[in-house]
Amino acid sequence: MFRALALTSTAALCLLGSACGEGDEQDSLDVQPRDTRSSVTGTHPVRMTIFSTAMLDASPPVNPSLGLTAEGGSRDRLRVSLSPLDCDLTATMTGASTFALNPGTCGWIIPPSEGKFACGITLDIAQGTGGRDTADGRVGVTLNANYRLRCADDDEPFITPVIVTLEED
Repeated sequence: MFRALALTSTAALCLLGSACGEGDEQDSLDVQPRDTRSSVTGTHPVRMTIFSTAMLDASPPVNPSLGLTAEGGSRDRLRVSLSPLDCDLTATMTGASTFALNPGTCGWIIPPSEGKFACGITLDIAQGTGGRDTADGRVGVTLNANYRLRCADDDEPFITPVIVTLEED
């Protein structure tokens, strides 16, 4: 009889302990991650280089301005701009000073000059990563995209996969 009572008590304690343990796990899931976006936010002058196997040489560096701003209503989302390009990009913080670029696009128009037609360039960004190596380090981004070039006199656009690097000057 005592043995049955002891086993029943032990089983009840185990069930009670499991139920309490589940609540603790749920409580830990409810804890919001720390907002570390300020470690990368700001405007950063960068050097942009585009690499492709279809282009014999890397593109000459362009010097846009990389803007990273915190999106409201979130602790880990960033809005990404690359002035003077027209971009629709966001990123998600993955660490204290690192982020993953979400799929999006950047584009710009090359106006006509010296008898050449105007052209439009679009980067269809599939993925990318960025951040700082150290707290006082420079911001950098690497992304994979499809480069699409279409000029007014082209029948079809030129499209090639590229790797784009953005390195803070």
